[in-house]
Amino acid sequence: MTVYFLDTNILWWYFVKNSINHQPIKNYLDNLILNAQNSFIINEFVMIELFHLLIKNKGKEGFRIASLLLNEKYPFFKFKYDLLQISDLDSVLRILHKYGNISSIGGRDSTIIYSMTRHKVRNIITNDKGFEKINSITIHNPLN
Repeated sequence: MTVYFLDTNILWWYFVKNSINHQPIKNYLDNLILNAQNSFIINEFVMIELFHLLIKNKGKEGFRIASLLLNEKYPFFKFKYDLLQISDLDSVLRILHKYGNISSIGGRDSTIIYSMTRHKVRNIITNDKGFEKINSITIHNPLN
């Protein structure tokens, strides 16, 4: 079984039909989704960022999509609420300290690395080059 972390950019392109990369991302993800051996996770910061993009760029339609996500109408991925304790934030801080100056890893990306580590997930589907510096992560970029 392969577990993948889904980055915001992938979810954006997947849910927004008129986005430039919608069709290649949809084709790529749909093939993975149909394989019952695969599962997908996201964390709360990816979801919040996706909400922001949907509402900012798609208005009422974006709000509708976000509301469906909250109602678990897209059950192929699971939310992981990881950053509720100071110890979690301390771990994120340490990741940011380790990678923040040698890559484009920022605060949100640090939460992704933390969630992946906590849930023993090695695979991420993203178009974000910043993760290339993280040896413990395997990047799957549907646009390459």
